[in-house]
Amino acid sequence: MAIALPLLSLALLTAAACGTPTDAWQEPEANTVAEGAPRLALEVVHTELRSPTFLCSDPDDSSRLFILEQGGRLRMLLNGEFADHDLIDLTEKTNTVSERGLLGMAWHPKFPEAPYLFLHYSSTEGNTQISRFTVDAEKWIADPASEKLLLDVVQPWPNHNGGMIAFGPNDGFLYIGLGDGGAANDTKDAGQDGQNLLGKILRLDIDVEEENGNAYGIPSSNPFVGNEDFRDEIWAYGIRNPWRFCFDPMNGDLYIGDVGQNKWEELDWQSGSSKGGENYGWRIKEGTHDFDDSGREAAHPEVAPIHEYSHSGKHCSVTGGYVYRGEQIPWLQGQYFYADICSGSIGTLLVKDGELIERSNRTKELTTERSLAIISFGVDADQEMYIVCQDGRVFRIVADS
Repeated sequence: MAIALPLLSLALLTAAACGTPTDAWQEPEANTVAEGAPRLALEVVHTELRSPTFLCSDPDDSSRLFILEQGGRLRMLLNGEFADHDLIDLTEKTNTVSERGLLGMAWHPKFPEAPYLFLHYSSTEGNTQISRFTVDAEKWIADPASEKLLLDVVQPWPNHNGGMIAFGPNDGFLYIGLGDGGAANDTKDAGQDGQNLLGKILRLDIDVEEENGNAYGIPSSNPFVGNEDFRDEIWAYGIRNPWRFCFDPMNGDLYIGDVGQNKWEELDWQSGSSKGGENYGWRIKEGTHDFDDSGREAAHPEVAPIHEYSHSGKHCSVTGGYVYRGEQIPWLQGQYFYADICSGSIGTLLVKDGELIERSNRTKELTTERSLAIISFGVDADQEMYIVCQDGRVFRIVADS
């Protein structure tokens, strides 16, 4: 059986072709966890997924895990064993060329009272589709025929499609991450173009429909409502490829892992009290570094990342994770996880009042076997954390006994 193309294949090829930059700053070797400090380990959950892309759990039961596969299947694991059926199979509807595929999922905040599943996937034409499906929560089956298409965005190239969707814990609105459309260097200047949904974080009200025929509403508090230079759906802009972002469930802070071009990877942070409208700089900036200011001028000042790292040390593509809010590892509270898919590096950040106050290298304690190509992180109903690897393995992060 043929193996699907790795999700980030074009991104990796682009990085390799550009060579190693002269800047030798490396992350995170200088921040290795101190000797004698509490340490982490990995517990095997499963090893036989096919090009997995994302993981979450039943909102009320952490023993029931749901894992997306790039090809279009949404598989169920109950206590570590595959269920005899998928929650849904969109194989016939899904384009898997390069970074396309079944990429993200989210439950309605009131699930199962509101029995809806939301998926971010690539249509057979290659467009980004955000769709709602009705779930039978007793049989754990979602009927493909129940699909309600919310958003259909043309993608000019098969990479930088984004992939993340999540509901904001403070407002209940659906946030959607869309990359700049692909190829390289954002040739369409999508990141700074307020009339283009690409290169943005969007915010939609999925519980109302607009009179103009949209299958979603625009929150009246969206930052650009009434601004003729920007689409009403836009929450933040100047983003290259927000493959994974998350909200801290404790305070609503938003962390965005934005994949860089050929020199710098960045992690952006936004306060849970933000009113939106942030410009994260792409393509004028790559991280904090000048990139290309020959296109549109920035409508708003660029917001610097909370952290960036260079492509030296075989780094090439950031995988954003989650803030740990579980109970099994109390000393890890508030730490945000991220990784680099090429180098296999894993790090954590601690942010307080908008300031980065601590950064730790978790690579050696979590990859004693061999380097892991981490495509995604995940959390379950208990807020315990998982990592999802391109080779089909899934692990739970635990305290090292």
